[in-house]
Amino acid sequence: MRTFDPYFKIGDFVKCSYDRFPYLYDWYEDEEIEYEIYYGVVVYVDSAHHEYLDDYIYEVLCLDGQKRYFIEPELSRM
Repeated sequence: MRTFDPYFKIGDFVKCSYDRFPYLYDWYEDEEIEYEIYYGVVVYVDSAHHEYLDDYIYEVLCLDGQKRYFIEPELSRM
């Protein structure tokens, strides 16, 4: 059971990148992938416990209009 609250709250403006945990997203070992940096607003915090991932999942509405999902260490407050 979780003993800490989410660090980011709904409405926080954040900087997001998938590069902090590339093993979660890299599917091709032959290519070097450059990860984009996104900026957006946290619109949802998934507080459900996921056994495979002991972290909060955030839905972020990015400035390009797309909603993307990040785990807490992939975000930083602006």
